[in-house]
Amino acid sequence: MGSSRSLLAASLGLVLCTGCGPKLVRETIYENENVRVELRRSTQNGSPVPRGYAHPVTIADVRIAHILASLTHQDSSGRQRPTIRSEHIYQLAEGLARALAKAGPDDELGAAAFPVDRRFFIFDRERVTAFRAFFEGDDLVLDFYTIEDVLDREDPGGSKYTIPVKPRVWKPGFQLIAGEAQTLRGPRTLVIDWRNPAYARPTVLHSRGGQTRRRTILMEEPSEAESAAPQVPPRPTELEDAQIRALDQIEAARRAGLITEPEFRRRQRLVLEGRLEEAGYGTKPRE
Repeated sequence: MGSSRSLLAASLGLVLCTGCGPKLVRETIYENENVRVELRRSTQNGSPVPRGYAHPVTIADVRIAHILASLTHQDSSGRQRPTIRSEHIYQLAEGLARALAKAGPDDELGAAAFPVDRRFFIFDRERVTAFRAFFEGDDLVLDFYTIEDVLDREDPGGSKYTIPVKPRVWKPGFQLIAGEAQTLRGPRTLVIDWRNPAYARPTVLHSRGGQTRRRTILMEEPSEAESAAPQVPPRPTELEDAQIRALDQIEAARRAGLITEPEFRRRQRLVLEGRLEEAGYGTKPRE
């Protein structure tokens, strides 16, 4: 009788604990037929499992596009190729920028692009490039699960493809190549100093075959027209305390890469003109 009760109690405990393990929650942030970006977190007993990422982060999507355009890898045949195809760069950058601004310290980003090979406009072969992204302190980490893998007809891209959570245990069929302000952490992971000035400059996008290239239209640095515009006047010698605090905050935001140079100059001009509320810094009542 006692053994039966013990067996029943053990069975009941097993049933109760079946749903007690970590649960993965996915939230799609950006999706179309070409790319998808999602946030995902593990929860247990209704609470997020702590990850300790340095999120949220505000980065201009143009800067992310320049980072993605700089990525290269060596494929299984030994050839060097762009890791992200040019037609997907700006869409992925927009999705990643949105996700990073929304992410919490327990969220990581999953991203996938679905390139298609066309031969004589008749035969299409769907492929997938998938990776995760997160921030460790001041560094952006990109960890690739797969690059240009062929998708089975039974496992098409788009909304039906599931972005992996864990990397494959076997050696990947590619080797990432570290570029400027990038450090390798194994064959499939890059640690990127995203604040490096190299990523504020316009870049060049290459086609997969390397035959053509085009200069990016979007750029984070000011355009020629903006550069020719009147510059911010020198800081007056007599400023109120609120203006000095606001100017210091604007400078700190620029140094941290949180605002672009044009936005820095716009806010600085407003503060110097005494229009603190328009600059987003408000005013404090005088004593």
